[in-house]
Amino acid sequence: MGLPKIDQPLFNYTLPISNIDITFRPFLVKEEKLLLIGKEADSKAQLNALKQVIEAVVVEPENLDVNSLTSVDVEMLFVQLRSKSVQNVVELQYRDTEDQEVYKFNVDLSELEPTIDPNHSNEVVLDDTYTVVLKDPTMNIMNKVGMGLEGEPTTDDVFKLIAACIDSVYDADKVYDDFTNKEAVAFLQGLDVKRFEKLQEFFDTLPKLTYDLNYTNKNGKDRTITLNGLSDFF
Repeated sequence: MGLPKIDQPLFNYTLPISNIDITFRPFLVKEEKLLLIGKEADSKAQLNALKQVIEAVVVEPENLDVNSLTSVDVEMLFVQLRSKSVQNVVELQYRDTEDQEVYKFNVDLSELEPTIDPNHSNEVVLDDTYTVVLKDPTMNIMNKVGMGLEGEPTTDDVFKLIAACIDSVYDADKVYDDFTNKEAVAFLQGLDVKRFEKLQEFFDTLPKLTYDLNYTNKNGKDRTITLNGLSDFF
């Protein structure tokens, strides 16, 4: 008689941005290995590994398009997946830059929620004439521009990301929505600094996976460490 197949429990989670109801199982050893391999590779390989694992573990909806999900939806889904597959509490440690002591923290992944800025808007008014309509970065967009979900993006990354996220530009008379990525880049290059900074504000206010670790060091100073993105939690 062959070896038995072990059934896995199912869990439910609602994605915070798209509000899609997800049913998923824990990831298996073979999928954890895929994540570890992806972690050692470049950003594109990391995204592909994460996408493959999510596609494998999501039971419902069957036709979930991972590429169309926003980056924070993917991050939050992976946090839930990691919580149910391994353990919900992660121990982190950081060395204080003032007293040089190492401080340990326990973070309950099941309690994490994305930080959502109430001032975030997909329409950015550049001036009295033009308004730019932007779409939140999805897995597909992140993959196209070669960005990962981990770490701080470079200036060049931000520039490419903004160009990929431009949905349309409109004024009082026309809507400009038929353009190539090359034309979007040229449009950005033709902006002055003040207008470009307005577009950057859109990305600064995007929903984010963040968490503050608060403590008092041995010198009596109150300190805060802000975790930002998946890499800071694992």
